[in-house]
Amino acid sequence: MKPQQECFDAYVFGERIILVPKGHPYTPEFDLVAKEYGGKKVRVWRRKVEDEYKHYLKTGIDGGYEAAGIVDTELGNKLVPLFEDTELIEQPDSICLDRHMIVGGKKFAVRSVFPKTATKTPTDKFLSLIDKELEI
Repeated sequence: MKPQQECFDAYVFGERIILVPKGHPYTPEFDLVAKEYGGKKVRVWRRKVEDEYKHYLKTGIDGGYEAAGIVDTELGNKLVPLFEDTELIEQPDSICLDRHMIVGGKKFAVRSVFPKTATKTPTDKFLSLIDKELEI
């Protein structure tokens, strides 16, 4: 499956930025140069796939994934790609992602909560639910 939005590797050296397409054959060499000269490697995501206003007129949905750009958000010294309209809230025992949408004229606030110390993966939980339905 092709990602909805592509990104570039960006090597930042002071005031200079070098953009390198993902999968470029010289990426390992750029990584070495960045490490040797104190450069920083980050990702730069291409802009939104579709204009928000046009998408809303066409579908009646505001806040859909089709019109949201992607940005990297730092979480525990690691970059996490999130939609630009998603707010990441780190709590002591969990990580929350908040999004706001309008669908068919109704406003929705969606909060996804991910425990930091999960005992099961989402797939395990889903399979457990399927098994319970089959028992009925």
